[in-house]
Amino acid sequence: MSSNSIEKLRTILKRKATIFHTGGRRPLDSLEQSWIGRVTVALPAEEQPVDVQGNVMAPIMQLYLPAMPFVPQAICDVKLLTVFLSPDVLDHEDMEGYMCIREYTSVEDLVEKDFGEAFMHIKAFPLFPELIEKDYPVWDGEDIPEEYGDALNNMDEEEPDYFEDIVEEIHAVHKIGGYPSFIQPGIDFGEGYEFMFQIASDAKAGLNIVDGGSFYFAKHQNEGIWRGYFDFY
Repeated sequence: MSSNSIEKLRTILKRKATIFHTGGRRPLDSLEQSWIGRVTVALPAEEQPVDVQGNVMAPIMQLYLPAMPFVPQAICDVKLLTVFLSPDVLDHEDMEGYMCIREYTSVEDLVEKDFGEAFMHIKAFPLFPELIEKDYPVWDGEDIPEEYGDALNNMDEEEPDYFEDIVEEIHAVHKIGGYPSFIQPGIDFGEGYEFMFQIASDAKAGLNIVDGGSFYFAKHQNEGIWRGYFDFY
């Protein structure tokens, strides 16, 4: 296969993303610091969210988006994003009712809140962003959209191996933007939904999503509704 064909496909597929490194440096004493395992602020009237069964949800992540080198266009007006999950979230394939994502387009009215500790004994750590210029999808067999599958099959020599010949690196870490690093194939959030960010298993923070899995979050392009999904090995 020609190097030109491979490079052309790589160019079409690549997306920018912000990945996060857990700890390793002193956290900023500022709202501009992002966290895993901790949420520090909310609007004065906002209480700790509860799931559909009335159980208190735990703080999982807080992201200050203006400090990110890249965010998807759909949330470019969001200043701060916080994530809460039910302690029973892993017992339900459908995360609706067991997750709460709060978006703030201004931080001026936010006040400090104590939401307690995250579930699964997650240790709170600061997150430090890094720009990734080339993030690629994890495609396995039937996951490959038809137009890209045709491009792979029509290359001028032998059929390439997607992971060996096309993909440069898969970033299966805490991430905003880019592609979801799905472990199981055949995942689709539904029409109108766009992947926004993921929370991955994190040894440093003591977060293990069943068996090295991740949580993935997508937002509807028109309705602004969030949808969550998780998978694992």
